[in-house]
Amino acid sequence: MQTRALETLVRILQVQSFSEAAQLQNMTLSALSMQMKALEAELDAELFDRSFRPPRLTPLGRQVAEQAKGVISAVDALHDLSTAGAGLSGAFKLGFIQSASARILPKFVTLAGEREPRATFRYRSNLSEVLTEQVVQGQLDAAIVTRVEGAAQGLHADLIASEPMGLAVPVGRSHMRVEHLSQDMPFIHFRPSTGIGKLIAASLGAGVSPKNTLVLDSIEACMECVKEGVGYTVLPLPDIRRYADARVHVVEDALEGLTRDLVMLTRDDSQAQRWRPRLLSLVRSAA
Repeated sequence: MQTRALETLVRILQVQSFSEAAQLQNMTLSALSMQMKALEAELDAELFDRSFRPPRLTPLGRQVAEQAKGVISAVDALHDLSTAGAGLSGAFKLGFIQSASARILPKFVTLAGEREPRATFRYRSNLSEVLTEQVVQGQLDAAIVTRVEGAAQGLHADLIASEPMGLAVPVGRSHMRVEHLSQDMPFIHFRPSTGIGKLIAASLGAGVSPKNTLVLDSIEACMECVKEGVGYTVLPLPDIRRYADARVHVVEDALEGLTRDLVMLTRDDSQAQRWRPRLLSLVRSAA
């Protein structure tokens, strides 16, 4: 019996869709259908109810898929014994939030090519909440996101860096205290629904509320507004430093104790345990 067929069966159980499972398994829909028919013939069991379109797992099919998880884990353990220390191999799908894609991804690509020649990587960039859900659904193997308490339940999170939050102010207002700034000019708020945005919102809740707020969905756009004297903003210090110029006054200790934790999220299963340490090492080196 081919474990590949069992992996496909488990994937169908996870996503409840033949077409999505085929995409995630890098197969055509017809190839997946033939593979499942062959598995049914080998087991002499009806795993799918084909009176539905698309077919649905039968109760027996669901039970076999659950049992297959243990078989796959046992096979993975055997591979671990025989390939320990061999490095990463295979095709990995990684997600990066905007700030991480700008600061970490270029170095990661270089290091991955040097250290892990047997692995290939595909990348996508999005918001923390979107990338987190894509890891949950198996659409990404790992994602570099801002840690938000309670947002990654059921996933494994490894700390990459803990970055202090800072204040970026137009240089012409560098003499003003935060409480005066908040009444004098708009606060440039990076999208509140994001990981960084939620941290910023929490910091505002503990201090003086701005009189006016301008919400933007780009860190670069926030910093450009500060440069033009439109308003002031709160962002992770590495991002402020990346975009700041002579028109920006940076206050590093204005939000003492407030940090953004950048973490790598992966599924908490036996397959991820095999490659997680080496991938994490690469990401930390790039950061």
